[in-house]
This record gives sequence, C-alpha cells and structure tokens, in this order.
Amino acid sequence: MVSNTDKLTIVSILDDVLGPGSSLKGNEQAHHCPFCNHHKKKLQVNLDTQRWHCWVCDSKGKRIQGLLKKLQVDVSKLRKVYEIYGDDYIVSSQIEEDQIELRLPKEFKSLAEIPTGFKPIYKKVKHYATLRGIRNSDIIKYNIGYCDSGLYSGRIIIPSYDINNKLNYFIARSVFDDEPYKYKNPPVSKNVIIFENQINWNEPITICEGAFDAMAVRRNAIPILGKFIPKKLMDSIYERGVRNLNILLDTDAQDQALYYTMYFQKQGFQIKNIIPSGKDAADIGFSEINKIIKNKTETNYEDVILQKLNQL
Repeated sequence: MVSNTDKLTIVSILDDVLGPGSSLKGNEQAHHCPFCNHHKKKLQVNLDTQRWHCWVCDSKGKRIQGLLKKLQVDVSKLRKVYEIYGDDYIVSSQIEEDQIELRLPKEFKSLAEIPTGFKPIYKKVKHYATLRGIRNSDIIKYNIGYCDSGLYSGRIIIPSYDINNKLNYFIARSVFDDEPYKYKNPPVSKNVIIFENQINWNEPITICEGAFDAMAVRRNAIPILGKFIPKKLMDSIYERGVRNLNILLDTDAQDQALYYTMYFQKQGFQIKNIIPSGKDAADIGFSEINKIIKNKTETNYEDVILQKLNQL
C-alpha cells in the first residue's frame, strides 16, 4: 500500500501537472481533463490502484505513469512516481516508452532454485506452473521465476528477451484465484517480439495469444499477448523473409485470425489457420496441439470463405 505521505507527493505532482484538483471518496482525485478540456473536473485518478479515467472523453489508463508520459512531464516527476509505486524500471533522460529500460522486479526469484524452509508461495507457484504444463526444462529455458513479496507478490514471472538476450518484457500472472487482476504486466510498450531470442526465422512460425500457449507449442511460437500482431513483429516477418505462418488464436479471436489469414495469403504466404476446439493451446497440451498443427493442411481461399459463412 502507498503511504499517506507518498499520496500527498502524488497529489502535489498531479496538481502541478493538471492544475489544482479536488479530493473524492476512495482515495481519488478529480482534475480537469487535459485531453478534452471539459470545464468541469471529470478526470478521476485513483491513488491506490493508479487507474485514471475521464467521464467525458473516455480517456483512461491503468497507471499514473502512463498519464504523465502522455503529457510529456519532466522526467524528475516520472522518476518520483516510479519510486513510489514500484522501482522495477530505470527512467532514462527521456520519457518515451521505448526509452524506459526494463528490468525484472528486485524480488524476482528463479523457480529453478528450491528455497529452504516453509515457502508457501514457491509451492503455490510451482504447482500452478505444473498445472499449466510448464516443465523444469521450460523454467530454465525461459528463466521463469516468481515473487513472494513486493509489487508482484504471488505471481509467476515469465521474462521475454530480444534477439540480443536483453529483457524486453515480462508477464506477471497471479497464481491465486481470488486476485481481481490476473495479470500485472509492466507499463511499457507491447510493441516487442515476445521470446524473440528463442525464434528461428528460417522455420515456420506459430503466432498465438498468450505466453502459456507459446510454451505449450514449444517450437518457434510467438505470443502476441492479445489478438493483434504488433508492428515490430509484422515488420520482422517481412524483413526476415518468413513465408510460412501458423495462426493459432483462441476461438473468441477468429475474426482477427481470419483477417490475418486473408492478409498474409494475399502476400503469397503459406498459412495454416488452426482453430482450437473450445480450448486454448495451453489447455490442449504439447502433444495434441503439435499433432493438430502437423496434420493441418494449408488454409486456402475456399477454407476462409467457408469459415466466414459458418460464422454467420
């Protein structure tokens, strides 16, 4: 929890950037919105959760840092906010997203190292990892860990590294069912290639939604952390001459899967659009999902039309 003293510091920063605000219930502040310039204070900022939202123009975000970066505030203010809400980032002299150097949480511990004594969170995380099909070799391969204290306490941490083995993102997933926010990922750009250091660009690439899906596929799989392919990955597909793609999105993302299938087909790619039968790749498991990929024939134009008709 943020101390009252730190909250006063945040309020002072917000007042300085947005103009004098008003205190509301639930540790919230109301300010004039800099995006729509409404005459009333319709921008609300929660000092505990960091969520902010304008009730007029619907501008919103999950972190105060993100709001301040949009407004291009002085880096000293950004650094102070980072110090209060978590010191997992090193703020450089610039404030652009791609100029924030990411590092793992200071409380990060490798899941490969068995702690001594009674360590309930380690056991919970290890059990969760096993349930998600993560093997000991995966823990070492992906440098998977966890935190038992701090901002990411009770979460399995899955780092991602770029082609130069530099950390470019990490996924922090809660292992507790009663946690309201399953994921608490770093507030940096998702325009990265997850698990880039594991990819052989000369082989067919499987594009899937989540990190657990990619680890279930194991072979040349890139999670896009959602339903849309980030620009950096799209650029790399072309720059590296990739010609064979497997599209493996969840059943609720088949509109996007069809879009990408048709898009890449028009560019001369060989595409397999794999449709999971009510489960995602992580739930299906390594053996079955790879059997499905192997046995799936190339998706052609007629397949796309038939699938679109079936969605009507």
